Amino acid sequence: MTSTRGIAPEILTGGLVGVFAHPDDEVLGAGGLLATAVRAGVGVTVVTATRGERGDVIPGDLAHLKGNGPALAHERQHELTRALTALGVHSHFFLDSLPGLAGRRPPRFTGSGMVWQRPGVGEPEPDAGPSAFAGVPVELSARLLAGLLRRARPQVVVTEEPNGAYGHPDHVQTHRVTMRAVELAAEASEMADDDPLVGLEPYRVPVVAWVVESETRYRSALRWLQEVHRHRPVFGALGQALAPIPADGAMPSMVFPDDQVDLVIDISHALPAVAAALRAHRSQVQSVHLADLTEPEERAQPALGWFALSNGLLLPLLGTACLHLVPGYDDVDRLAVEPIHHRYNDPIPVAERYGLAGIVGLAGLDVRDRLGRTAGRERLAAFLGADVAR
Repeated sequence: MTSTRGIAPEILTGGLVGVFAHPDDEVLGAGGLLATAVRAGVGVTVVTATRGERGDVIPGDLAHLKGNGPALAHERQHELTRALTALGVHSHFFLDSLPGLAGRRPPRFTGSGMVWQRPGVGEPEPDAGPSAFAGVPVELSARLLAGLLRRARPQVVVTEEPNGAYGHPDHVQTHRVTMRAVELAAEASEMADDDPLVGLEPYRVPVVAWVVESETRYRSALRWLQEVHRHRPVFGALGQALAPIPADGAMPSMVFPDDQVDLVIDISHALPAVAAALRAHRSQVQSVHLADLTEPEERAQPALGWFALSNGLLLPLLGTACLHLVPGYDDVDRLAVEPIHHRYNDPIPVAERYGLAGIVGLAGLDVRDRLGRTAGRERLAAFLGADVAR
């Protein structure tokens, strides 16, 4: 299997698997969550559906990459490596690198691009071609991912909400593929010899969650950002003025009503890592600013910084991460007390390699202490190594 240079294509068991559409989505959607989980000792694996061949290009010194899909993909792979390293994530796969179904699917999933069909709903660019991820049958992509889930047996899977954060077809497809993969991992029968599920025991993921934002928190952060912007103009990589999105206007689909947000955790301690990861994606992200987190008055702000994408709109950097738990899968009390993280193909069993004391040292006492007296949403927060935000 192939992966980004410096990031191992190894499957960690018993942890968290995050599935995202393009390089940079892992940070934009869940950077603080991933970094927090890594810090707590959770085995985190990131799966990226495409290499973002059709993305925009922000800085002038990379302008030659615009429209050159292979060259931009190469650059974004390197950016992804640096971003994952900043977050502390060392296990990564591109979805098309997962084995199986040879001859039934494109050998490489490419970015679909996007043209607006109507506000909030995008569709692939007309010349996206047969390898565009949004056009690959969900069942094929999902079966590849289901094989990974059966091997990794994660406690938690996180991905996009149904409308893909803001309507991008690759994001929407990522949601569909992930949700179908969870179903297939639990119940699917084997199709043929090259089926990724051959020989693997079915597995039901205890917790499946969508990465979202709380409407109250997000609008409050936008109002704060508007006020800051009135007194402190912010400029982009090419010197253009940047402006925040209106706090009282329509929100992107990732912003959920508060009563549909099931867990809000404090990720403020992880924001330096998040800011570094955002800066790593320099072809896609600009003007990253992080507040001085040593100052109590700055830590009390509705947002702890900002950044912008290629559309020139300033977005807030929040100190919280929000999850919507998927009905039918949110069995948070089934989170394992002692998850053991190792390579699935390690020829030496973990118990023999480390001994009982080694297991306790690797995953036991710390996790047991965190989870032992928790239940429900508090248990999920504890597993992720975070406090529930108040």
